[in-house]
Amino acid sequence: MNIRFGEENDYLQLAELKWLHMEEDDMDYNEINLLGVDRQVFISEYVSFLKMNSSYQIFVAEEDGSIISAMFICIIPKLPKPNRKSESIAYLTSVYTRKEYRNKEIGSKLLAFIKDYAIKQKCELLFVWPSDKSVHWYERNGFSNENEIYECGLLGE
Repeated sequence: MNIRFGEENDYLQLAELKWLHMEEDDMDYNEINLLGVDRQVFISEYVSFLKMNSSYQIFVAEEDGSIISAMFICIIPKLPKPNRKSESIAYLTSVYTRKEYRNKEIGSKLLAFIKDYAIKQKCELLFVWPSDKSVHWYERNGFSNENEIYECGLLGE
């Protein structure tokens, strides 16, 4: 297994992983992410998004050239304060490991790689909105529910 930064030639595999992730959520949580969605149209849109949007840093675990786990972070710079160096926070999203590779510490190793990277980028905090099913995995990997985040829905979804 190799852990590395994602590259443009990974985008198609990443789109396929996202589709699998949404299929699982539809089955496990009775969601309707894929109802009426054309797979090829989605994959094309996903690849285009990644090509046009450099806000996300992509991290992958691969085996024999196939991506088996992927995670994305978006680093958000904080405004400077007097007598304090400017720092940042990082949002972790689209965390997914193929079913057949789960419970083998692959996701935890990939997350450790991301944490090291975020520390080097002077991130003071890594945050995520976990699904109910993944909360214990995040807790085992050092996350806690200590801060209250208030949100304001803007699109009525």
